[in-house]
Amino acid sequence: MKIVCLAVIAGVATASVAGVDTQTQNWGFPLSPNTATLVFNKFDDGAGTKVLTKVEMLFSATMGANVTAENDSALPAPDFAVNLTGFVTVSFSTLSGFVGLSQSAAAGVAATDGVADSGPDFHDFGMLSDSDSGMDDTTSGLAGYYAPGTINADIFGSGGFSVSGTTDSTLKLSDFMGSGDVTINYYWDPIPAPASLGLAALGMIAAGRRRR
Repeated sequence: MKIVCLAVIAGVATASVAGVDTQTQNWGFPLSPNTATLVFNKFDDGAGTKVLTKVEMLFSATMGANVTAENDSALPAPDFAVNLTGFVTVSFSTLSGFVGLSQSAAAGVAATDGVADSGPDFHDFGMLSDSDSGMDDTTSGLAGYYAPGTINADIFGSGGFSVSGTTDSTLKLSDFMGSGDVTINYYWDPIPAPASLGLAALGMIAAGRRRR
């Protein structure tokens, strides 16, 4: 009976389950360009009970503004349009990511009427924005990710608006912003404690004696 108990205890003690430790932070700033720094904790190995197997960085980015545009040309502009282009980069130790952002909106307008911010030559495009996401990961060079200490995620964003469909125009922006989030995943495997290894050995000995 004692031998059977040893074998069962050893099996429980040596059971292992891999896991992932996750940290997420948001960022945001007026454009353009601009930067932000997020501070993440390094991987905690649980006093030597966990080994890091992979580091993964996930991120999202949105860029946009409220936009109005006015045709200042003496010619009508049936293909009057505003265009957003920009990009966001994220770096975290050996990991890096990039997303390009773009959006357009069009509206036909008349020739200039000489009155600012109103009339048939003016159009309010509202909020014009674009969003995207990216990721990067590594399973090598993991020593630098171990605690103690922190690692910075550095975000850089740049963008702008342009007008097409006319030779002369007035473009106005408000609340031109970039925003998003960064998630760091530390994937790990468990390391059996010395006591568990001893129980496992006893369990194997006990099982061998039973077979004999």
